[in-house]
Amino acid sequence: MPVFKKEKLEKNQNSEKPQSITSKEYFPSKEDQMTQMEVAEMFGRTVQTIINWKKNKIIPYYQIGRRPLFSKKQLTEFASKNQNLVTD
Repeated sequence: MPVFKKEKLEKNQNSEKPQSITSKEYFPSKEDQMTQMEVAEMFGRTVQTIINWKKNKIIPYYQIGRRPLFSKKQLTEFASKNQNLVTD
């Protein structure tokens, strides 16, 4: 699939490992919570890419039952530290 090839190319081009920011004491408020689809739109990527990043522990998330939740505040900070992951 092209998504995986693109990710592999990006990983090879950027040898830096993405900086992770997570806090076990923080849980996003309702206004701060994002879905996988919203995160994909924020980063300009596909939902499958976000799922892969989550599985590989590249981006911070919270798991509530079967549904992953993301903090907009944490992802904004994460994106500012890892601008190579964001597309225009």
